[in-house]
Amino acid sequence: MKRNTFIVVFWIVFLGELAGIISQIPWFDFLFKPLIMISLGGHFMMYSRNIDKKLFGIAVSAFAFSLIGDIFLIFVNNGMTFFMFGLLSFLIAQISYIALFYLSLKYSGSEPYLKRNRWWLLLYFVYGVIIYFLIFNNLDLTLRVAVFIYMTAIIGMSAMALNRLNILPRAGALMVLTGSVFFVVSDSLIALNKFYMPIELDRLLIMVTYMAAQFLIVKGFLKQFN
Repeated sequence: MKRNTFIVVFWIVFLGELAGIISQIPWFDFLFKPLIMISLGGHFMMYSRNIDKKLFGIAVSAFAFSLIGDIFLIFVNNGMTFFMFGLLSFLIAQISYIALFYLSLKYSGSEPYLKRNRWWLLLYFVYGVIIYFLIFNNLDLTLRVAVFIYMTAIIGMSAMALNRLNILPRAGALMVLTGSVFFVVSDSLIALNKFYMPIELDRLLIMVTYMAAQFLIVKGFLKQFN
């Protein structure tokens, strides 16, 4: 039971975050949102004994900057500065995930999935272009550059997760890939809701996909080594 404590905490946080959104109680966000990555990071550390120290350090970096990004985005309604710092924090997190997925594939000795399935990259490219095109006219010059860089990073993160599909156990690779796709969807919803048009139930959809993304990435990655 002790080894599953952090996952129990995560599910309490998951339900608490959703309860706060549905009941529109703002302080729930202050209480539960920072605990998303703290609980998942704690779970990762409990089961990371068999993980290379370099991979461990990169994973912790991804979790830490996700946590920092979560905290900045709590205050996003207080000004664009918080959004930009949140974006920067998650950019570093995405770069860390790219490095993590790349090195875990390299260490596994498995063949990169995209080596024989490069057409998937075209789908990622088309998706990114469509989202960027939809929000482009509502961005100032600074945001056009910042959003472009971030979109390149998060799509690259998901593509690198797909590149791990030949890693065993396959269930773990699929979990990481699914988590990466949820991450892309969550951030796409943020962009579309903020810069294109209001989305009904936006916060609920964004947080469900985001929390599912981080959970699946952590659990799926651990499967590779445990």
